[in-house]
Amino acid sequence: MESIFIPRYFWNGTNDEVCTNTAVLVRDNRIEQIDDPEKLRLGYPEAQVLESNDWLMMPAFVDAHDHGRGMSPISFRTPDRALEMWLQDLNKLPAIPHYQACYYDGMRLVSSGVGMVLHSHNPNSFAQIREEMVAAEKGYKDAGIRSILCPLYLDQNKRIYYDRDKFISDLPEPLRTSFAAGIHDKIMSMDEYFQLVEGICEDLADDIKAGWTEVQLHPNGGQWCSDEALLQMKEYALEHGMYIHLHLLETQYQAEYAKRTWGKSFIKHYKEIGFLGPWVSFAHAVWLDEEDLQLIAESGAHLITNPSSNLRLRSGIFNMQRANELGIDCGIGLDGCAFDDDQDYLREIRVAWLNNLHNGVDGEVDYKDALKMATSRGAKISACGLSSGILEPGATADFTMISVDSIEKPYADPGIDPLALLVQRGTRQSVVMTCVNGKIAWQQNDESRKKEKDAEIQICTAIKELRSKDDGKRDNSIILQHVHDFYTKRK
Repeated sequence: MESIFIPRYFWNGTNDEVCTNTAVLVRDNRIEQIDDPEKLRLGYPEAQVLESNDWLMMPAFVDAHDHGRGMSPISFRTPDRALEMWLQDLNKLPAIPHYQACYYDGMRLVSSGVGMVLHSHNPNSFAQIREEMVAAEKGYKDAGIRSILCPLYLDQNKRIYYDRDKFISDLPEPLRTSFAAGIHDKIMSMDEYFQLVEGICEDLADDIKAGWTEVQLHPNGGQWCSDEALLQMKEYALEHGMYIHLHLLETQYQAEYAKRTWGKSFIKHYKEIGFLGPWVSFAHAVWLDEEDLQLIAESGAHLITNPSSNLRLRSGIFNMQRANELGIDCGIGLDGCAFDDDQDYLREIRVAWLNNLHNGVDGEVDYKDALKMATSRGAKISACGLSSGILEPGATADFTMISVDSIEKPYADPGIDPLALLVQRGTRQSVVMTCVNGKIAWQQNDESRKKEKDAEIQICTAIKELRSKDDGKRDNSIILQHVHDFYTKRK
């Protein structure tokens, strides 16, 4: 089956300007040719033609770090606060089945122009991670998007980063006993973890082969994973052609952990032990200094900014300007904490673009850099190139159509770059269509809206059933105060 798409504007994900008078021929799941519209019409008279003077055609977006929660924790009496306190409050969340969570999340993402998501997995049960990961992938696929699956591993410092024994000893009883009993650092050995990864790959072999998903190793974060585990993961990743993804330097207290542990930053330490390289991507990466950024640039490692999450959890601001100046491949991730709890990826691009560490007359970030982070640069987090984030012959046909009229309203002078308007004004309401793997995964019509509603009904039904058994009410106020005091007194 051949289709010709003829938009008003075309942007391939790497150029600095949009093109006009450009059409794209899609055959099966790939872009066959990009050429003059009339040339393609004459050359392929039997092809289906989809055309609109209202379309801006561009690569589908890459949500480069998310959790597939389905619902924001705020829905379950877990308000936004500093990460170290917020994590203590997550025991209020229901264990939403991962298919329903990721199906609903996937529908919200694809309707926002996203074609691929990196899924950092939060297990409902460590004993069931394999089954949960398979269910998550099916949810995303049924929503119509590709997924990068990251099964979690940790082996140290759960709940408190440093001086944990001192923290626990200072707690009053019975809180001390209950808090200590809830700490299980090492859930599995490295051999068991690699067996888990291989089992997930085995279960998803067909979808991996078809380019719907890939699996990456996922040490949860620098303070939560030992050097021994990281280096074993690096060896395994290089042997199997895989990448590694982890949270890193999300907060100032994580930076303090590295300083107390090694007398230097995480990045400098990782450089010394040989962990830093193009096989690894770091989510958040807020607390980086100039030397850290230069080491990352030299190594070829990837960074992912999560701007709304960093604002909501009081974490800090990513140095987007300097990272781009150094040529670091950076992506943008929603982290399940979009600014308005709506998984609106276009708004997230705008938050990333505006919330830059630098300010003043030298603080401007090129809006095209933000869009490249959302597409061609962000796509480089995929080890096997699930989607390139570039529209070119031979590439997978993953693209989105933006309504030009929606970003020009209420007025725009003729000749304004539509990419500039998109970054400044775009929202999910601007997305007309999202195509993944050559097929329309979502469009503004009744059929797609019905599918979205079905996903919403499924997840809400699952939550209500869970809440009928456990209402989630927990009084964490005492432990939250202790955690607050612990970190503020040790800054």
